[in-house]
Amino acid sequence: MDSTGVAWSTDIGQADWIAPRLSPWEGDYRITIHIPAGFEAYARVLHPVEVPDDGGRLIRWAEVAAWSGRPLRTDSQFHSIALPPADPGGPRPFDGQGPREGSLWTQDATVLAAIARGWTSTPDDCWFCVWDGFGWGGVSVSAVFTDDGEPPEFVEEPTRDPVPAAVRDGPRVRLPNREYLLYRGTAEDVVISADLAGHAPSLWWPADHAWCVATDVDLPWTYVGGPRGLIDAILTDPRIEALPASPGDPVSRVEEWVEAWVDALADDLLARGEASLTTCRGSVGASLRRPRGPGRLRKGELSTRVTGSADYSSTGGATLTSGRDLREELTFYLTFEVLSLAGM
Repeated sequence: MDSTGVAWSTDIGQADWIAPRLSPWEGDYRITIHIPAGFEAYARVLHPVEVPDDGGRLIRWAEVAAWSGRPLRTDSQFHSIALPPADPGGPRPFDGQGPREGSLWTQDATVLAAIARGWTSTPDDCWFCVWDGFGWGGVSVSAVFTDDGEPPEFVEEPTRDPVPAAVRDGPRVRLPNREYLLYRGTAEDVVISADLAGHAPSLWWPADHAWCVATDVDLPWTYVGGPRGLIDAILTDPRIEALPASPGDPVSRVEEWVEAWVDALADDLLARGEASLTTCRGSVGASLRRPRGPGRLRKGELSTRVTGSADYSSTGGATLTSGRDLREELTFYLTFEVLSLAGM
């Protein structure tokens, strides 16, 4: 155990049981690409929207669903409730960033640990995988101002890396498309990495493999697999917000009204080279430069501007690859731009 209280480990063999129980990333993307198959039951813990300008108030998905009038179903995505097909009227429950992706909220992690402790024979012997892409260590940049009216001087200082060199430079837990650092502790030690760098572990489980918790870096929710009693306890605990899940559930899907919006945008782009969409959460504007030349060898370009309901905007674009179906490419990129409005 180092000075931070973390028992970092290079014993990556402790995670060997996980990969054989994961589904391949190719084909249908089911929840078992992130969490091992074979558990009796599963749940999906929804990450809340954190509102820093309101004393850190949390907004649960049920509150967003009540505003939009959309049902919070077991297969709901965040856009299912936050980006309704028509303006529901009334004050929006939040403006700005949506649920945090890739990290379970610390208080929810504490609740999960307390519940899960009772459903393993090894609650004081648990393992935690932390995604190595969170960027611990590096440099911090600070501005130094003077009284002479000159522009500030920017100073770079190295930040402390909480991971010891033996672990940082040693073997990693390697799973499809992800690599992780490993530490060991009690069930409650799930919060240690969050205290160190603001990110909860991506995977954690007890030594007896009675359950597993998985938070993928790109998702605004966390999967839990384990005994039926554990899942029932999670689903009924009022301190967290969770929905039942099944191993065959798709990881993501797009609501039909969003698909219709994207189809209209793609049609306008192909017909006129310009397109726009306005929703109750903001707008998307796009312009198209088609691929040209013999055999469509010259690549085209899609340019986009997304403006959220809080007047936050972002610009983007994509190079359109020659030889592919142009409409298919436009639909792919525009879908991501429209969905981003749910969290803006």
